[in-house]
Amino acid sequence: MGDLAVNMSLIDENSFALSLENVKDGSQFSGRAFNIKRSSEEDIVPVVEDLFKKMQILHDQAVFDKRESIWKMYAMDWLESQDISFDDYIDSRLSQLPDKEGLHWKSLEDYIATDYLNLGATMRIIAKYSQSEDEKAEYTDFVAKDIVELRQHYSLAAMQQQFQEHDDRMAQVKKFAFGVEVEAENRDEAREKLLQLIGKNAAGVIVRG
Repeated sequence: MGDLAVNMSLIDENSFALSLENVKDGSQFSGRAFNIKRSSEEDIVPVVEDLFKKMQILHDQAVFDKRESIWKMYAMDWLESQDISFDDYIDSRLSQLPDKEGLHWKSLEDYIATDYLNLGATMRIIAKYSQSEDEKAEYTDFVAKDIVELRQHYSLAAMQQQFQEHDDRMAQVKKFAFGVEVEAENRDEAREKLLQLIGKNAAGVIVRG
């Protein structure tokens, strides 16, 4: 899966190893050695299954992280096209203003769902916001494969339906924003003080900034 592979290697004539590795850079995530004579199928099968589960989790997370990075580029492009600052966008989301008074953030979700599957549009976004040629090449190679896979498994209508279901769920959730001033030398110190005040296990509390 991607750069990940479950590898079997011979240690000596009496033992072998199973490991989960990144074949691109050689890094190893997990592994175990077995004695050929002492190990049975019952010993080996659970380890193999666990390695494949870990590979799936790591692969899915890597894909999600790259998609999220590109979708953030779309968000930046959309905000620019709407002449909206990021702070204004966040304030609108937090204040739960009616559509006629607030920012129409749902159009951003539609924008991503529609344009991400358009390879040309996504290539344009990547070229515009990539920090380096290496990053541009990495994301370009990724989306070329990812869009093909998404088109095979998900229709545009299905993606928009997911967004609609998310909107419907969020419409039932009430949120309230409060302004809190914290004395500190810098933002990190202020954030840490605020988290200590609120408590890190406080459910439903989001600290931004």
